[in-house]
Amino acid sequence: MMATSRKRILSALGLVLALGAATAASASADPVKMASKNMDETTRDGWHIHIDTDNEVVNAIPNLAAAANSREAFVTLSATATVSAGSSSISDSLFIMGYQLGCQSDVSSGLQIGGAATGGGSLGGEVDINSSPGVSGSGSIGGGLTGYIQTDVAPGAIVDLPMSNMALSDKGKAMLDITNLHIKADACGGDVTIRSYAYLRISTDAAHSSYAIYGDPIKI
Repeated sequence: MMATSRKRILSALGLVLALGAATAASASADPVKMASKNMDETTRDGWHIHIDTDNEVVNAIPNLAAAANSREAFVTLSATATVSAGSSSISDSLFIMGYQLGCQSDVSSGLQIGGAATGGGSLGGEVDINSSPGVSGSGSIGGGLTGYIQTDVAPGAIVDLPMSNMALSDKGKAMLDITNLHIKADACGGDVTIRSYAYLRISTDAAHSSYAIYGDPIKI
């Protein structure tokens, strides 16, 4: 009986070590260059829209605290939006770039985004999922993300993590770049998957139009 129990313990220990080795190997993977994405559309009042994302690299790394339920990655991404040939003037616009994050089995109670940016700057440089519940925030996304944003994440949920934003220039163009910004997901009991996005919104006297493109999903 004791021999059988010992064999079971050793077998279970071997499985845990094998899973740990597999997790460490996947977390230490080389940086991945992602495919570029683009979109060409025309608004109903005649504006030609082009959005593209390029130079995307996702570098998943071992968690610095060696926590089994935490994931980390550094991301690099460029996004460009241009509009042209419209007949009516653009009264308002916003171009946003960031990442969507999905946790397969969240064992915490919330997502937090800390940092501050105004005048079209970037939001912090780090996004955390942790155990702080509730919803709170300040500032307006139209003038640049500011303050502190916090929201709940349920298992299977997908959240947007905006990292940079700006309005179109008077020439109808906006360019956003992030390099080696930190994404960290804590207290996730399953796979953590991210995908990039770029959103463009423009408003004229005749129309209000919104467009989005998405990168390929990748596990970190």
